[in-house]
Amino acid sequence: MIKTLIAVRFRGLLAGMFSRTRRKKKTGKGMMVLFALLYLYVAVVIAGAMCMLFAQLAPAYHAQGLDWLYFSMAGSMGLAFSVFGGVFMTQSQLYDAKDNDLLLSMPIRPGMILMSRMVPLLGFNLLFCGLVVLPACGMFAVLTEFSLGNLIFQLLGLVGLCFLSQAISCLLGWGLHLLLNRINRSLASAVYMVAFLGIYFGAYSQAGKLMNSLAMEGASIGSAMKSWGWPLYALGAGSTGNPGCLAAFLAVCGAAFGGVYWLLARTFLKTATSRRGGKRRRLDMSAVKTASPSMAITGKEWRHFLGSPVYLTNVGLGVLMTAVLGAAGVIFRSRLEPVLDSLAREGLELGPYLPLIICAMLGFLASMMFVSAPSVSLEGKNLWILKSMPVSPRQILLAKLRFHILLTTPVTVLSGVVLAAAYGCGIPAILLCGLVPGILTVLCGMLGMVCGLKWAKLDWLSEAYPCKQGMAAFFTMFPMMALPLVLGGCYLGLSAYLSPNAFLALCALVLGGICWGLFRAIVTWGAEKWSALA
Repeated sequence: MIKTLIAVRFRGLLAGMFSRTRRKKKTGKGMMVLFALLYLYVAVVIAGAMCMLFAQLAPAYHAQGLDWLYFSMAGSMGLAFSVFGGVFMTQSQLYDAKDNDLLLSMPIRPGMILMSRMVPLLGFNLLFCGLVVLPACGMFAVLTEFSLGNLIFQLLGLVGLCFLSQAISCLLGWGLHLLLNRINRSLASAVYMVAFLGIYFGAYSQAGKLMNSLAMEGASIGSAMKSWGWPLYALGAGSTGNPGCLAAFLAVCGAAFGGVYWLLARTFLKTATSRRGGKRRRLDMSAVKTASPSMAITGKEWRHFLGSPVYLTNVGLGVLMTAVLGAAGVIFRSRLEPVLDSLAREGLELGPYLPLIICAMLGFLASMMFVSAPSVSLEGKNLWILKSMPVSPRQILLAKLRFHILLTTPVTVLSGVVLAAAYGCGIPAILLCGLVPGILTVLCGMLGMVCGLKWAKLDWLSEAYPCKQGMAAFFTMFPMMALPLVLGGCYLGLSAYLSPNAFLALCALVLGGICWGLFRAIVTWGAEKWSALA
């Protein structure tokens, strides 16, 4: 039975990676090869970055006689990468799997169901840890010394690290599931994504200082590792040929995995069948508010956006980044102005071109706010609800477009105006820095609506497909992302004839005309296309 459950789970995970719709037709080999190449590319990029990191640490630690600390650092990085990247996946696979209720209704022990979920996750943890630890082993062998016996110990340590990572991920996933039963799931996902990006960009900006600190402070780091991170010390010592430390590390990993499995197996039935609660409230008809059909549909879009973690984190992150850009530009103005003055003294005067730079940055962020692109496809099997309402297709599409504009345009216009005013641009430039990015967000919304109708896909299995992998999202985001570059090239050709403000005014006129053309397409062709959807 356990073999069958594991095999079914592996097939489900692979199907989720290569297909996101309910089509009975199998995914074509060409598409599968394309997905495989994409995943391989991501893995190579991550492994390459790890090689660059460990190529600097290996010689420095080897020269100080701290080979064990090198592998302890590699293990801690692999553990952090695996846990941080897989905790949400662990929570969803263990407790939010769609077949949990079906399996729990069968004469199958909950512990067996739990194990069938954990074994495939062990494979993913091995992959995550391997992307960090294997480059570390390779750089150490190439740049310092190679020992076959030590390499075998290092691989055994990787396996133990995988079990330890899975134990921590499962424990955090259990706590996360209990937490999500009490708070807004979408908000939690957004906060998690923002925290991840904040940590990533913070570490990236301080990469040079961090590398120097890791290389120069090896002795102090090693002392702290022995005192507060003994399992990681045992991993490092075992990876350099100490069989006793390696056996102790593997024993700790096995005990942690076994203890977590025992705990989750005892609580799996209750936890997996729990539902997000809350106090039941009696409907008070006097509190019900009426609205026009268009505003009612716009309100529905708001609720769907705020209630869908995938939708919120994938297309709403650009809104947050736009607001952060405006605030950060003002907060760090005292640091940026000396840089601009220094460039001006060296002959690179950026002052007259600041409106162009501001519009280009906001235009790039506008490409990440393709809210309208997946809007049609996200109706999915509930499309009939809107179609059964006494609302015309034109009203429905304009209500969806209104939601996009209300969500993206005000924050973009405000950020453009604030940045232009903070850096001393004139009144015409300030107005243009609000107008042009605002038009770009409207253009993104209209292009997304057209693409969403053209490549509508209603038979998805997960909302991740229309939000991340759909053709509508692709053909909205990337053309909008390339548009600032195209406009920049146009300005280079016209700079001898037009000032930056005049060029931005011309851009506003041309982009406004394109928006009008797309609007006419939406209310005519788009309305017919909506009526034909089924």
